[in-house]
Amino acid sequence: MVAVLAGALLPGALGQEEPAEKQEMYKPMHAAVGGLDPRPYLHTLIKEGGNLTLEWQGLTPPYQVESTASLNDPAWQMVGDPVAGNSLTVPADGDMAFFRVDGGTPYYVGAMVCGACHRGTHADWTETHHAHALDTLKNIGMDKNQRCLGCHVVGLGLPTGFVSTAQTPHLGGVQCENCHGPGGLHLSNVRDETLQPKVTLAAETCGGCHTDAHHPTYDEWLDSRHATMDEHVGEGFIEQGEARMAQCGACHSGAVRMAMLKHWDELQSDPNAQLAYPTGEDAAYFTIECAVCHNAHEATEHAQLRNPRASLKDFSYNTSSTTSFAEQYDPEVQLCAQCHNMRGATWSSSSRPPHHSVQYNVLIGRGGVDPEDQQILRAHSMIDEQCAHCHTHGHEVDSPTEEDPNYTGHTFRPTFVGCVDCHGSEEVGELLAEGAKLATKSRMAGLVDLLNEWALTKAPEELRTKYGTLAWEYSNVGQISNPDGTVGPGPSSAEQAMIPDGIKQARFNLYLIEHDASYGIHNGAYTRRLIDIAKGMVQAELAAP
Repeated sequence: MVAVLAGALLPGALGQEEPAEKQEMYKPMHAAVGGLDPRPYLHTLIKEGGNLTLEWQGLTPPYQVESTASLNDPAWQMVGDPVAGNSLTVPADGDMAFFRVDGGTPYYVGAMVCGACHRGTHADWTETHHAHALDTLKNIGMDKNQRCLGCHVVGLGLPTGFVSTAQTPHLGGVQCENCHGPGGLHLSNVRDETLQPKVTLAAETCGGCHTDAHHPTYDEWLDSRHATMDEHVGEGFIEQGEARMAQCGACHSGAVRMAMLKHWDELQSDPNAQLAYPTGEDAAYFTIECAVCHNAHEATEHAQLRNPRASLKDFSYNTSSTTSFAEQYDPEVQLCAQCHNMRGATWSSSSRPPHHSVQYNVLIGRGGVDPEDQQILRAHSMIDEQCAHCHTHGHEVDSPTEEDPNYTGHTFRPTFVGCVDCHGSEEVGELLAEGAKLATKSRMAGLVDLLNEWALTKAPEELRTKYGTLAWEYSNVGQISNPDGTVGPGPSSAEQAMIPDGIKQARFNLYLIEHDASYGIHNGAYTRRLIDIAKGMVQAELAAP
């Protein structure tokens, strides 16, 4: 039996929710060494009136709740009968001050047993680094080090888990049961859905091992924007459901994107396959987790990434209702570009500026308004790893500590270590970057001045009077004119027809550079060209009679 002690009571109301129409994905409460922790974890105690509800998480039913009045020489007493679920409501008793939950034995069976049914997945897994994780310890003489073994084997320290290479060779390496939980109960009754191993996207599954000063991947990810769900978007998933998932989910929700990728894969063999969206709660809960970018089951060219690290294919994922994710998905487009693209934006759209995700298009010199339709490629476009070269440029330090850890690049904030190969030093790279930003922002300011001049002197009188310097803007004014979000709307949809195409094209180029947010670093030549083209368009409108 396995037990975990709970803390003090939490007062509050007990709400009863109706059963979800769709099964929600497993959400581990914490990151644990070795993957999913099968032991029960008592996380919530709610007292309402004369009743007490205990809630826990675990992978080893049935569960038995026990209580004691004191932790000094405790006398644990069973509370209620064993339950298969993850909660129990009992009458509150003054003698019950502390609680624990005992679970059943976690029966580990090993990947070979899983492979008897899941043959394709097992075959792919055998080619991954995870499958040979114990060998990496053997190669450095650490295969008996208990501090290391937990992340290189299955179920270390737990009943039926790894003991030694001699006694439990079938549990060496990072296997199915590290990430999905022990499979013994599933094997005993494969038709019982409640006993099936867990499927989850949660980064906590990876976080118990990919952490600490030597390889702080999970810790860095927690500090990245990938780990955060935009509040407005998340609310939309819950309140608007599939309609909002179809629009924003492919890039804002790990759960939605993985459902879409699964659907695309199914369509390759069955043209009638249907997309099964996750619940709204799952869509809002799972952000861009590890598994969104990395495929744990399959070895690829680099770090088990789902897509290449570089490409030059033009790509802009359109979120309108006229096309689907499956119709547009291109596995040959590089990984970051799958989301960091123009999202179908065009200069003729007047509602709002292009999405804040145009980095790939600027990097490969495509997407802006250019009468000559030139593709401008420069050195950063042609780097073998493109985005990853600067944004996930990992590097090690001597004697890493919590205060001075190694860096794996998973905050995704660019570092100048990657500049050394071409520019000689980090300092030179930083100086060049700052210079590019200053020059670009100065050029952009000049373009804004021209647009404001047009708005105040050449815009139709109705727009000049009503909107002033906003007369050139989108209906939903962009951040250049509205940096703090307090400015009212710009020209309405009907009024947008009064703005010349040249002004619309110029503002589109301006916002493309603004929302790229590198200000010339990603592709300086293309950035300068788009601004110069935009200036010429506005000057032409200013010179018009």
